[in-house]
Amino acid sequence: MSVTEVIGKGVFTEDCSEMVLVKDIEFYSLCEHHMLPFYGRVHVAYIPDGKIIGLSKIPRIVDLFARRLQVQERMTQQIAQALQDALKPKGVGVVADAHHLCMMMRGVQKQNSSALTSCLLGAFQTDSKTRNEFLSFVRSLNALR
Repeated sequence: MSVTEVIGKGVFTEDCSEMVLVKDIEFYSLCEHHMLPFYGRVHVAYIPDGKIIGLSKIPRIVDLFARRLQVQERMTQQIAQALQDALKPKGVGVVADAHHLCMMMRGVQKQNSSALTSCLLGAFQTDSKTRNEFLSFVRSLNALR
């Protein structure tokens, strides 16, 4: 499926300018280098600029990119870029935290390691207050687990 098909009619005109954050979106993917699974959680935020997206569409976008041969770094960027293209928001922030079986089962065999990737666009990249607010939300969410 394409991002357009996943979103469908889920974009709405709304006068909203505060950060929207969907947290702890679980995902499962398959490493294209080792053909072993990696899995974890993604936190996705955006700042609307006249358009919002149905909240359930965000996990669907995550699944669209996760359910293919993938690397975490690219997946994180694809999720952010898909929201940027669909909504033209003031900014998008995506953080993915994943466990890779290629690191757990083979090679270094580190059972408790995880990989953290981020993609920050627009205000999340250029405005330190916005970036810090988003990253503090993500950090505080992880502390609650």
